[in-house]
Amino acid sequence: MGACRIQYVLLLSLLGFCPCSDTLNCQEGSVMKFGQNFSRTSIEWIVNQTVGSEKNKGEMCQEIFLLIDVGEKSLILGTKGITTVPGKRKKTDVFSPGPGIVSASYVHFCDTDLCNNASSTKVLLDLLKLSEYNEPGTTKCPVCLDFKGSCNTESNHTLCPKDTKCYAASLGVHGGDLSAIFSISGCLNSSHTYLLNNQNTIGIISIKETLESNVTLSSQGLLVPSILLTWMFGLLALCLQRSVLC
Repeated sequence: MGACRIQYVLLLSLLGFCPCSDTLNCQEGSVMKFGQNFSRTSIEWIVNQTVGSEKNKGEMCQEIFLLIDVGEKSLILGTKGITTVPGKRKKTDVFSPGPGIVSASYVHFCDTDLCNNASSTKVLLDLLKLSEYNEPGTTKCPVCLDFKGSCNTESNHTLCPKDTKCYAASLGVHGGDLSAIFSISGCLNSSHTYLLNNQNTIGIISIKETLESNVTLSSQGLLVPSILLTWMFGLLALCLQRSVLC
């Protein structure tokens, strides 16, 4: 019986399995990808690199996806590796399901070998319920999603869905071998102020969302410069006629 058990353990070792291993192995890598329609089409991400750590350090495997889709352009950020955060969990947060800009995240912490093995963003999209409401409105907003400084005032403008407003912000993302600042503009649900619900972190990634104050609004409800000048000259003439101090 003892000889059989030894042979069984040796066989498992040859197959790469060690039941008494003190090492936690995790997939490791990062991805940053621009494209289109990422909120509806999954993106494959195969990671071949691994990293190991002693289990008694209390470390865990982690994997995170962050999705932003402004309609004309999409961004996927991803990271895998080892972290010291406590507690296993798997969570999908939908910050903005649309209409307009879509933003969501997937966070997974686990403590078994190579458990952070999601091979595509399908793990996020499977729990992403997008708003089907898309009644056209009257507001036009600039739309852009790129690295900080790449968006400009000549960005494409789009007619936004009803009950949305113009949104523009810079988004700083740091952690998990990711470090970048993005410019984001588009149509955001009117009930939202921040695209990512003013989050400071998503998993091990630190987030800094800074709203831009110079959002280009639609002409609806605004005074166009030529109309404003005409109104001012008219008011001045009225004041002169009536000797009123304006």
